[in-house]
Amino acid sequence: MKLQTIFTTMVTAVTLTAFSATAMTVSAASDTKAQITANQSTTDQLVQQLAAANAEVINLNNKINDKNTAIKDAQQKITDTQAKIVSLKGEVAKTEAELAARKSVLKKQLVSLQKQAGDSVTGNVYVDFVLNSDDLSDLIARTSTVNKLNQANKDAMDAVNESKAKLSALQSEQEAKKQTLVETKASLETEKTQLVSLKSNADAKTKALNKKINDNKSVLVALQDKAAQEDAAAKATLAKLAASSTAATKSTTAVAKQSSTKASTPATKSSTKKAASQVQSSAPQVQASTPVATTNNGGGTSHAGEANAYAWGQCTWYVKMVAPWAGNHWGNGGQWGASAAAEGYTVNHTPSVGSIVVVAGGQNFGGWNAAAGYGHVAYVVGVSGSSITVQQGGMGFDNPAGPNTQTISGAGSYTYIHR
Repeated sequence: MKLQTIFTTMVTAVTLTAFSATAMTVSAASDTKAQITANQSTTDQLVQQLAAANAEVINLNNKINDKNTAIKDAQQKITDTQAKIVSLKGEVAKTEAELAARKSVLKKQLVSLQKQAGDSVTGNVYVDFVLNSDDLSDLIARTSTVNKLNQANKDAMDAVNESKAKLSALQSEQEAKKQTLVETKASLETEKTQLVSLKSNADAKTKALNKKINDNKSVLVALQDKAAQEDAAAKATLAKLAASSTAATKSTTAVAKQSSTKASTPATKSSTKKAASQVQSSAPQVQASTPVATTNNGGGTSHAGEANAYAWGQCTWYVKMVAPWAGNHWGNGGQWGASAAAEGYTVNHTPSVGSIVVVAGGQNFGGWNAAAGYGHVAYVVGVSGSSITVQQGGMGFDNPAGPNTQTISGAGSYTYIHR
């Protein structure tokens, strides 16, 4: 009976030790899975922040483009106004020359009249010219001539002076307009500089968020590997526990048969079966870890080889066909940037051949606007300065299944997913 007690005590000790080791292993695996959940939650929050930052960058790019257009318009108006000023200066110079010519003609008339008047009597050439008439008829003729000369000269001088005054007023008006345009242009350039600075900060914020997401992804992969190892260790411990319990039970039963009476044998067998049953039912259940997805050269989760789950004739369907590495469940076109970033892809506002361009809902894309709430995606096949050439599909094109080729300016206004 003592030998049976000793073996029973040994079985209990082995079982408790195994349970203790198993509990510690399962606890470690549970902690790791809790860390994975926390990591995924943090990543989701970062993705939301990245989407907001991307929207801010796109908005600032649009404002910068608007400022560039306004500055260009202001410069054109300044150029046109300067041309008008130059033209008016020429007109003013002509009227001044005409005025000088008119004065020269008057001097010549005075000299001619003075010669005909003879010796001066009153000191006024016109009066002397009339007074030195030969007779009444000559007096009338001379008076008529003087009146006509006076009126003609007056009309001519008035016309020239009026023209000069109008031209001078127009010139002053254009010069004032030019000054206003110059000030407006300077103000627009200042506002543009501020927007460029804000965009630079937004780009830096986007870059930092992308880095955090990538760092979180690396941590997640490490945690998944750790969880898989801990799950394997827990399974191994459970296997050892079951083997140890079985061996100990067999030894206890053998001793019990030798030391006990035939009457006590059924009770011993019953106790042994109950102990074994308790050992098996108390073993914790450990779930198998989820396999870690493979990654492509760019670091993002590759979906190459997956069937195209998008609807035929949609922009997402076409891009998945030409870029099979793209995900099947990234949502509408406008959501692809955030979805790709969450899977570790590099997402920014710099285009490259082979990247996917993401257009926000309602955003202009080469003269047409992407559907609000849906957005658009296309495949980049060429980059030239600030312009990109894309191939795309969609029900709005003559060929919904693509490719429909289009060249788009203002490339920095859009989001790009890089493989």
